[in-house]
Amino acid sequence: MKLELELNQPTKLRLLKNKPYEGKSEFGIYHLFSVERDGQEFAYFASPEISQKIQELGVKAGDEILLTKVAVSNGKKAKADVLVEVVNNHVRTQAPVSGDSLKQIMEQCLKDSIEITRSLQVPLDIQKIASCLFIART
Repeated sequence: MKLELELNQPTKLRLLKNKPYEGKSEFGIYHLFSVERDGQEFAYFASPEISQKIQELGVKAGDEILLTKVAVSNGKKAKADVLVEVVNNHVRTQAPVSGDSLKQIMEQCLKDSIEITRSLQVPLDIQKIASCLFIART
């Protein structure tokens, strides 16, 4: 489902992938982020400028960001801009091992699935949850 930001309404999102998918349409270049809001997955189409802001923060899959669409006056015209803030970065204690980013993603998925089962206090299959997260993030 496509995510639409409301004017002056902060929206807390969790990134599902490390990087956006980049593409080109009749409207120009876009960056598609896979995000989650309130437990539901969305596609967030960001301009190259907004995408750069997000990526400069160094956030990765599992991190939470806050996006706020604001009106910016440009002389006589008003246009929309998006403020980007980091809400929560997952602590990454292990340094990259031989450049294997898939290994890192899987490790994060396993950690997240353990965190999910603990927070729900229900016996769930950690491996299945981790596999689903891995598929969604890669």
